[in-house]
Amino acid sequence: MIVEYDGKFNFKDGKVMLWFSIPGCPPCRIVESFMEELSAEFPEITVVHINAEEWNDLVNRFDVLNVPTLVYLKDGEEVARQNLIRRKEEVLIRFEELKRL
Repeated sequence: MIVEYDGKFNFKDGKVMLWFSIPGCPPCRIVESFMEELSAEFPEITVVHINAEEWNDLVNRFDVLNVPTLVYLKDGEEVARQNLIRRKEEVLIRFEELKRL
């Protein structure tokens, strides 16, 4: 399940992946094409979609320089990061690593 960020989500509990993107971004659409499938495959990881154009405070807080950027958190601490993703397999590896933590 993918949660759309609304300003109220608590990142400090459990395993969370923050997915920063913007509408119309071609690389972001590549990620979008497989993210629902991955989020269903890993229900223990909460996927939070963040529109980087709307949530500048989070973009700055997580030092996001380009999109798409994926930030992996465990109990609020960053454990991994990916950007400029091109293939589902790249993200699958990180999901598997986060699941094992």
